[in-house]
Amino acid sequence: MTVIAHSRTASSSDLSRNPAQVFRAAEEGPVTITRRDGEPLTLVRSSSVEREHEALRLAASLVAASLAPGDSSFAERLLVPFPWLGFLSTHQREQFATEIVEVSRACASISSFDRLFVVLAEWRSTAEAIAAGYRPDDELDWLDERETVDDPRAGR
Repeated sequence: MTVIAHSRTASSSDLSRNPAQVFRAAEEGPVTITRRDGEPLTLVRSSSVEREHEALRLAASLVAASLAPGDSSFAERLLVPFPWLGFLSTHQREQFATEIVEVSRACASISSFDRLFVVLAEWRSTAEAIAAGYRPDDELDWLDERETVDDPRAGR
């Protein structure tokens, strides 16, 4: 088999003779399957493909918001694809707009979108916390070590 660590290539014959090895290699990253009778194919995990599709949907939402008609700012137009931004202050929405575009561009440049989804989840979590009543000026007690607490639903 010619699965090479740096190029991750296998022939269709390798795939036929030793599929388990080719599949193991594909678990670590894309494997290009060369064929004599056609264009090469790439074997990747379906979760990776879905992640890229999710990133494209996010990019489409950003483009649509940026091109939407009207006099409102880009950050305000982002309320359409991300209605939870309504829980954030105007300043926070501006920060979100700047960060999501910067991180999107950086992730696209390296074809890895994990960081983009982390940033999106962090901002959404912030909006959820504010919606639940947390205010940035609230005094919080930060724990130095983990503490186990009872499940509040257990007393029902």
